[in-house]
Amino acid sequence: MTRIRIRMPDLVPAGQAFTIRALITHPMETGLRLDRTGLTVPRRIIHRFVCTLDDIPVIDIAFEPAISADPFVEFDAVAERSGVLQFHWHDESGEVHSASRHLKVI
Repeated sequence: MTRIRIRMPDLVPAGQAFTIRALITHPMETGLRLDRTGLTVPRRIIHRFVCTLDDIPVIDIAFEPAISADPFVEFDAVAERSGVLQFHWHDESGEVHSASRHLKVI
């Protein structure tokens, strides 16, 4: 089960940097580990994280197989107007895990 947690302020001053923290529960299997029966656990990693504000890119990160399970990202952003922040984690299996938060700029 995938769980997403996002921490960010609900209200930010226009033009001032603020911090966004995002965590997704994901096993990040590299395809190198063996299960109890000795079979290889299939590779399944998140290879990309994208955050947009009203469809305008804020950050786009490419993950490598060596990243740990439950990837956590922290980054600063600046907004000039209120909008919806969209968060997308792209899994190699084709799944896209998403979340969104409303951001109010004063």
